[in-house]
Amino acid sequence: MRLPLSSTASNTSFEVAGSVREVGRLGMEFCNSDTVAHDNLVGGGSVTFRSRFPTAPSSITLTPFATSGSFVGNPTVMVPDRDGFAFYSYQNLQPLAATYWFGSYTAVA
Repeated sequence: MRLPLSSTASNTSFEVAGSVREVGRLGMEFCNSDTVAHDNLVGGGSVTFRSRFPTAPSSITLTPFATSGSFVGNPTVMVPDRDGFAFYSYQNLQPLAATYWFGSYTAVA
């Protein structure tokens, strides 16, 4: 197989066919360096799938591996498409505190 790296193609990912299930990792951490508590700190990120899915995922499940005791809930998945998805979370933090969520995603298309 040859990839046209010298061409004007802007997408060099492999596209898979048929049913797809991918497992990967994601994480986020919040830190309040202020000396007063803060409500609704927002954080987020994005995931790019290893290969382009044939369609947008029908489901994306997040599973925690390690969390701090003060992290509430799981991150929320948004705007999934064939190439990946975004995620975000709102957290409340006490002064000079930190919280984190590290885990995996399972995407099925």
